[in-house]
Amino acid sequence: MDDSQLFKQMDFIRMRTIAAIDNTTEEMADVVPDGFKNSIRWNLGHIYLTQEKLIHSFAGEEGNIPEGFVELFGFNTSPDQWEKTAPSLKELRELLSEQPKKLREKFTGRLSEKGEKPFTMTKDIAFETIAEVVSFTNWHEGLHQGAITTIKRAQGIENLWEPVNK
Repeated sequence: MDDSQLFKQMDFIRMRTIAAIDNTTEEMADVVPDGFKNSIRWNLGHIYLTQEKLIHSFAGEEGNIPEGFVELFGFNTSPDQWEKTAPSLKELRELLSEQPKKLREKFTGRLSEKGEKPFTMTKDIAFETIAEVVSFTNWHEGLHQGAITTIKRAQGIENLWEPVNK
């Protein structure tokens, strides 16, 4: 798969994430339904943080991680632990909208580069190139889109794609 195909996938996946934001009110964003650990807002921040942190750290570079994002949206965090105010949906939308463009500018032509050490999730699978890590973060985003959809359904929201934030 060449650079343009991988980034095209990223653009499509992100377009769906932005559509989910546009169908979410500030009130809906913070609901944590019974049986869930996180909210829509947490999932959106986690998508941004994970993609920024994994790709850049794998490449040995600094990403654009706003202050407080690791504490708010990092692995094994939850809104019930938050001690600071989370960003608004507008702020998250801006970050998420700009991220694919910035990643494309920085990593086009570099996707075959290997990291200093492989990124491993299991003992049997290791991602060795930037392209493999980008592909993983695309899958990860889709996973969290599913969580967002499930949280909305648990809130009784029937029209999952009608924009509410214009």
